[in-house]
Amino acid sequence: MRKPMIGYRRKMLLLPLLFLVPAMLLYAIFFVYPFLFTFLLSFQQWDMISPDRSFVGLANYTGLLHDEVFWMSMRNTLLYLLMTMPVSIGLGLGLALLMESLLRGRVVYRFLFYLPVVSPIAVVAIVWSLMYDDQRGIVNALLMLFGIDGPNWLSDASSSLWAVAIVGIWKGFGYEMLLYVSGLKAIDKGLYEAASIDGAGRLRRLVHITLPLLSPITLFIVIMGIISSFQNFALIKIMTGGGPNNSSNVLVYQLYQEAFQFFSIGKAAAISVILFAFVLLITVVQLRLSRSTVHYS
Repeated sequence: MRKPMIGYRRKMLLLPLLFLVPAMLLYAIFFVYPFLFTFLLSFQQWDMISPDRSFVGLANYTGLLHDEVFWMSMRNTLLYLLMTMPVSIGLGLGLALLMESLLRGRVVYRFLFYLPVVSPIAVVAIVWSLMYDDQRGIVNALLMLFGIDGPNWLSDASSSLWAVAIVGIWKGFGYEMLLYVSGLKAIDKGLYEAASIDGAGRLRRLVHITLPLLSPITLFIVIMGIISSFQNFALIKIMTGGGPNNSSNVLVYQLYQEAFQFFSIGKAAAISVILFAFVLLITVVQLRLSRSTVHYS
């Protein structure tokens, strides 16, 4: 009797794996294989036109270490992250708290603030480029009302990255807001009532109840914000083209230039591997640090 039971248990264990095979096969084809192929390309020299590829070892990586454009792109990527993520999180949390305190109009405000998130990125980039125009743009026209002579936002090296970051904040904070709204609704209102009975004011309730219980959402937003910032391409491509003088160039856009403008596929593959490793490292560090700061209950 034991052998049939063992065979039955094996079948029950293998049956779920059979249902996973199609998904695992698609994952291997569209994720695992491209990653391994890119990793191998990072050690080769190829122009994507010739069928021949030559092995160059670590030459692509050492070349990047001495490439000023690469280090400028890395710096701009980190600056873009620091410019956008804290402000976007602060706006999202603040608006979520504000809307939860409203008695009417919550749905309307959520719709209006979330609308930029679902707007096509190309349309957003074109509209904001027109708004930034130094002659006919509405941004400089509004600044002139306060006696401020606005810069040539997208053509000035000192303001081009800031201009793109402002658009990134405007397009992304509605996503954080919606996540925080859902998190606020999940918090037990009895905790606030108990804290009020103990004499805790709004600020203490925010610091000791709301923020700790929202920490899992904050952790998720931070990780996704880091990944999104390192993947910023469309805004740079349409609004500035990485200029002027690479002042708004970022890693993903340099990867695009190396691959499809300079046809240096090996160098582009090396940038993608470095980008993957950098994002992975930041995410792992963030998860390790969050063990003592994130409250799941």
